[in-house]
Amino acid sequence: MIHHPGLSEPRTKEEWRAYLDAKPPLRPTMPPLDDYLAMSEGERETFNDERHRYHSALVILKTPPMQRIHRQIKRKLLLNANPPPGARPGLVIDGPPTVGKSTLVKTFAAEFEHGLRRRHPERFVRKPGDDYVPVAYVSVPAGCTPKMLSSAHAKYMCLELPRSATSEAITTRVLEAIRRCGTELIIIDDVHFLDVSVKDGKLTNDHLKNLANFAAATFVYTGVEVEDSGLFLEGGHSERATQTGGRFTLFQLDRFSIKTETDAREWALVIKGMEDALALFRHKTGMLAAQHWEYLHDRTNGSIASLSILIREAALEAVESGTERITKKMMDEIVLPRASEQSYRAKRKRKRHSSSGKGQDDLGCAAG
Repeated sequence: MIHHPGLSEPRTKEEWRAYLDAKPPLRPTMPPLDDYLAMSEGERETFNDERHRYHSALVILKTPPMQRIHRQIKRKLLLNANPPPGARPGLVIDGPPTVGKSTLVKTFAAEFEHGLRRRHPERFVRKPGDDYVPVAYVSVPAGCTPKMLSSAHAKYMCLELPRSATSEAITTRVLEAIRRCGTELIIIDDVHFLDVSVKDGKLTNDHLKNLANFAAATFVYTGVEVEDSGLFLEGGHSERATQTGGRFTLFQLDRFSIKTETDAREWALVIKGMEDALALFRHKTGMLAAQHWEYLHDRTNGSIASLSILIREAALEAVESGTERITKKMMDEIVLPRASEQSYRAKRKRKRHSSSGKGQDDLGCAAG
């Protein structure tokens, strides 16, 4: 049997465990450049294949915004460890696409469960029947209904359900499984797929509140433009706004900015973190962060996802081309996702107009 080399989004507890157990490719030990050049063609191809696998994954950086929100999630878990019965406080992480919301919550959840494995290995001994499932990760499907959401939870917990099972019956089974399996952290990703303007969306929104009421776990939601989606209005009824708005803390995760010196320094540190991880012979680490931090912000619009794509793809090209370094010219030739490319074109146009105007003003001042 041939196994797919990559990891997909976990849909079940078994896939989540596979995600936790997966080891990223290690950085190859870099020989002296002369030794590399002296390799046979076959040896060089094998070594470069290792570098390609490594650069394909590269690193997941713990950026300052990620660290700040991780601290908040940990604090909520500690707060919810032994409270009286009832709904526990939760978190909503809102932000535009490609800022790393899903990566942020999965990284925290993975570290949380790995910590439990170290401290309480006895809990993870596999036994017949229900096992220990401290983390549940569910992604909201498009056009989600209460039954679809409960079914996604049931699929994650690997529950066998009769085809005729109602939404209420599935939810009851899910809540029982959460209790029996000791689930402490429940992540519900892509909550923006709940369309609260339609009946099913309102019902699903209320269904989320019902889960939070009866599951003794900390809930973390992520989504795009969640604050304006109606999630905090429980299906659009303003008189019930406090039911979720009163329990869930909202955190905004935005694209990186370079408007202030602090912002620019954080952005440059992210770039340098990726540079430090590269396995290239001639690339001077820190060069991109020092010389091209503003260009990289323009190219990616401050998106951590686009930055990762750009640097990883440039690293692959640096190996393939034999240049062994990342240059601005090389990055210019890489086509990023459409949103980043559109933003970059717009910024270049604005800068051309701005520099054109400045030149005329400077000439006038000098003449005066």
